[in-house]
Amino acid sequence: MTGQTAAAAQPVGRAPGDLATLQAFVNTLDIEQATEELGSPQALASWLLTAGLLDPAGARVIPAEGATPAHHAAPATDADLEMALELREALRGVLRSHVAPLSAADAPGASAPRDRAGPLAGLRRISAGLPTRLEVTADGRIELAAGGSGIAAALARILLIAADAATLGIWSRLKVCSADDCQWAFYDRSPTRNGCWCSMRICGSRAKSRAYRRRTAAPSS
Repeated sequence: MTGQTAAAAQPVGRAPGDLATLQAFVNTLDIEQATEELGSPQALASWLLTAGLLDPAGARVIPAEGATPAHHAAPATDADLEMALELREALRGVLRSHVAPLSAADAPGASAPRDRAGPLAGLRRISAGLPTRLEVTADGRIELAAGGSGIAAALARILLIAADAATLGIWSRLKVCSADDCQWAFYDRSPTRNGCWCSMRICGSRAKSRAYRRRTAAPSS
């Protein structure tokens, strides 16, 4: 009963632990509502501070869990913003590839299958320029951590969250909705890991309705 209670308390579609921070980063663009949280370098710095990825002076990266958001954003540039937006969309492309392809007949309006080469190339290019370092923990473990300071270090931490999720075996559970007009990042908690909609009640229902109308409108043979 305890396990069931804990599972029920988890928000539907919300990723666990630090992975929720990466999920929120991808969802700073709401495609359906056409809203953008990272509309300026200052907005980017403020978001990273609130997420617990950057300290006020941009001098170091701080842990996502238990961090106290600062009141003033660290300096950020147009180049920082461009890199962050490119990283976000590259991550969205990778998360899209975590969803099994759907046929147009079964789910009209769903994203067409896309090659991962583009998003992966983007991630490789960005990650090559982000600072990292080896760190020795108090109990003697050696870990990879974000190095340097500022926006680049905060973005490096986002990728390290993805690396940790892959180690834990949960990276493939983070996906984006198959609806082209949504593409909201969600965490697939289904036992079979075959979820493809951020909300079966909304996006899934819309897709099923479109598919039904398409079938019923098709001329009988």
